Amino acid sequence: MHTLHRIFGKVRHHLTPGRRYREELELLTSYSTETMYRWALEDERFSYVSPAVMRLLGYSSDAMRQLDVRDLIVDTRSISDGMKSVEAFDDLLSRRRGGDAGKWEAEYLMKTKDGTRRWINDISYPWFDAQGNIIGAVGCLRDIDSRVRMEEEVKDQIAMLSNTDPLTGLANRRAFFEMLERELMLIQRSGNDASMLLVDIDHFSRINAIYGREVGDYMLVEISKIVLSCLRETDYAARLDGEEFGIILPDTPSDGAYWVAERIRSAVVKHVFAVGSDREPIGCSVCVGAASAVHGITLDAASFYKQADTRLYISKNTGRNQVAMDNMQMLH
Repeated sequence: MHTLHRIFGKVRHHLTPGRRYREELELLTSYSTETMYRWALEDERFSYVSPAVMRLLGYSSDAMRQLDVRDLIVDTRSISDGMKSVEAFDDLLSRRRGGDAGKWEAEYLMKTKDGTRRWINDISYPWFDAQGNIIGAVGCLRDIDSRVRMEEEVKDQIAMLSNTDPLTGLANRRAFFEMLERELMLIQRSGNDASMLLVDIDHFSRINAIYGREVGDYMLVEISKIVLSCLRETDYAARLDGEEFGIILPDTPSDGAYWVAERIRSAVVKHVFAVGSDREPIGCSVCVGAASAVHGITLDAASFYKQADTRLYISKNTGRNQVAMDNMQMLH
């Protein structure tokens, strides 16, 4: 504080009152983490921008006074928490010209001088002339990029968790049916076929009863890995309920669906599930029900699922360790 007094003392001694005021304002605002500004409606330019703008956007105060702020704004998010809501910069501008004297707040995604983009919070108040007319705005810009990025990351994580089975990491039932609805709509536009598989682990309740739930969970995880290894990147797998998995196969007719189903069935039955050095390896098999949707036949997700579930029922009740599709079972 004493340092500031000494600096101000020197400024007062050598400068005219107007110049002294400007120098003191520049000094005070240079210590702020926020960028203060005054913006004129007449030429739609900044008439004053504090030096902190260099740290915020990379531009000098002089450079900012030459810029049209619209050229810096990439996106706008309105804020309406006890304040009026602004949808875009031009919305704010037109309302200011109309005499709106309220406090405004908005968040802008702005381009910095080096080309990067940063989220900026803008709190704006009307600027009046001596007659009480609005001639612009005064306000401050604050860097909120870290906060916004963190919020977006948390939202993404929440969305992922809400759509993910926590044990296997596959999609959950809700996400599966949302994807199935989208795929059925896509079929009508693209004219391509799509197929669905339902995979159920044979005698899974017996495995849990004999070896315990921990071993059962281990086998669910291992089988989910086997399922993924048999699919393309464009295919979609989910754990639907208990020991049942659902698979969506875009651009796949019924014969292609059978070969994917058979690949999964064969891979599971050949896999040795090692559950510990003190136990014998466990073998396992699966039943698969397959159904296909064809362009021109209207199906909703529930009806499509029911078709595959009927095939799965046939597979489970005619011997297990097999693939069922249409009225045909592939026995092994």
